[in-house]
Amino acid sequence: MENYRMIISLVFVSMLITPVYAADWSMFKNDISHSGYTGDTVNPPLTLKWTKYLGFETDSSPVIVNDVLYIGTTFGIHALDISSGNELWRYNTNGFVKSVPAVVNDVVYFGADDRKFYALNAKDGTLLWINDTALNGYTASAVVANNMVYAIPKDGSFYAFDIRNGQIIWPTLIGKVVESSPAVGEGIVAFGTDGGNIVALDVSTRKEKWHYDIGAIEIKSSPVIADGTLFIGSNDGSVYAITTDKGTLKWKYSTSNNIESSPSVRNGVVYFGSTDSNFFALDALTGNVIWKFPNSGPVLSGPVISNDIVYFGTRNNFIYALDANSGKMLWKNSTGQNDKDYITSPAISGNMLFAATHSGLLFAYSGTGGVSTPAVKETTPLPTAAQTASPTVTTVKPSQTKGSPGFEFPVSVLLILAVIGMYLKKK
Repeated sequence: MENYRMIISLVFVSMLITPVYAADWSMFKNDISHSGYTGDTVNPPLTLKWTKYLGFETDSSPVIVNDVLYIGTTFGIHALDISSGNELWRYNTNGFVKSVPAVVNDVVYFGADDRKFYALNAKDGTLLWINDTALNGYTASAVVANNMVYAIPKDGSFYAFDIRNGQIIWPTLIGKVVESSPAVGEGIVAFGTDGGNIVALDVSTRKEKWHYDIGAIEIKSSPVIADGTLFIGSNDGSVYAITTDKGTLKWKYSTSNNIESSPSVRNGVVYFGSTDSNFFALDALTGNVIWKFPNSGPVLSGPVISNDIVYFGTRNNFIYALDANSGKMLWKNSTGQNDKDYITSPAISGNMLFAATHSGLLFAYSGTGGVSTPAVKETTPLPTAAQTASPTVTTVKPSQTKGSPGFEFPVSVLLILAVIGMYLKKK
């Protein structure tokens, strides 16, 4: 009986001191299908844990892998410790990194405005390979799937690079500028063009499977693939739902202004915002409105979903948290007063939400966990950060090793000592 009690005690302590590992958010909208969803829980009200001025403007969004945040700026790529915001290393490029990096198997993949596509060691920022085939820069974010990197420069080409060495395995001529980031799923790689085409390439045959023409209008939104359907916004003010197998239109929902926001999908609901200052939740099967959140401010970035909460940013410098089922506002936060203090698409890992403004401010918020509070809360905005980072830094700093979130080491030691003491007392 005594041994049984001792085993139970040890198991209990082991459960207490075992760290909770956060899921990665490894590329734009989290995964290759651009779902925008994570199983990690971030419940409002959120608490600002730290803020960091990168020293450079950004159009990129944060990604988080192994407790390190990666983001592109006018300088290049930055890697930061998510627990403190301290910079671990940075890599300089000769062009703006507007795209969102993809981090897979300890490699950071991204394209820049200097017409080059890069692969870096995620731990220390050292260069692994470069492909400089493109005739124009990269705005669309890359996707890593099937041992290839799918990337689209603005020269009208589509490339699939070998992840090992950057050699082109699959080149395809699109013939139109692409700023929409490709989504991968159900046997296709799909994206929109600035010429008004939605294009799906077959990953098996490496040929065009279908295309859908919406007219001569820009598509800056990136698609999301879910349950046999591709959902994408357009600057004609509409969201399109198109079958992934044949490229036929299922439904179309129109708003009163451009939709540059990239939709996210969860449990049969499509979430997106419009520059008409409304945020929508539509039935994925029918396109019918489930709810609409009005007067949020123009929405340009894609939303993210955690634990039935949907988070998104607006052009008037706010982050919102809405109940995903009802559209009720649970929390909002100001991200600054300047023209570029509005966020790109946020990212979630563990119980943390990360957001970057176009002016180069990074925000890290921690959630409460447990049940969401129904009351509207607002985090007090920080004063504008001093711009002290030097644009002349080009050297890579050494990587640092960090533990996963969990109980602090002293607490773990005390618990272990307590159990040992119990055991010795019984002896």
